[in-house]
Formats: sequence, structure tokens, C-alpha cells
Amino acid sequence: MPSITLKLPYDLDEEQWLAVDRVFREMDGWVGHAEDDNTPQWYGTLSSPKYVWASVEPSGLLIDGNLDQSHWTGWISTLCARLSLALQCEIRDAEM
Repeated sequence: MPSITLKLPYDLDEEQWLAVDRVFREMDGWVGHAEDDNTPQWYGTLSSPKYVWASVEPSGLLIDGNLDQSHWTGWISTLCARLSLALQCEIRDAEM
């Protein structure tokens, strides 16, 4: 089960958070926000065979999921590129 923390500032302003939400909704597999904790989800829920979810943490944007490796890599690359364009700053792996 892959996971990654993206270097996304947690102190974005309201307009920037709206841009993040637009990017989330435009990503392949968008399902919506979980009812219990409002986390964004793609492809399915945690109990689905294929899923991705995100959570804003002090360390960055935690993305966790269950996709095959090539799909995961492509999906994360697309997310980083779209977030970088929307926020006009580089969004990448926080460990880089």
C-alpha cells in the first residue's frame, strides 16, 4: 500500500484551499469527501480494492492508497503537477 507526504503548506489562504479542492475534484477517480471525516477520496473507500485518500497534516499532504505501482506513480505525478500550477509553487515529495 503506497503512501507519500507532499510538501503542501498547511497555512494556505481560503482561495488557495479552494484551488486545491478544484484540483482534487478534477483528478481521475474522484469519489468525494468521506462522510465521517471529510477526507477527499478517489476510486473508492478504504474498504474498496482500489482507493486513494488524502489528509492535511502538519508535515504536509498525506496521500495513501491501494493502486498498482505504475498507476500510483502516474496519479501522484499528475496531482503534483496540477497542484503546482494551481498554487504557483512547487508541490513535491516532502522527503526530497
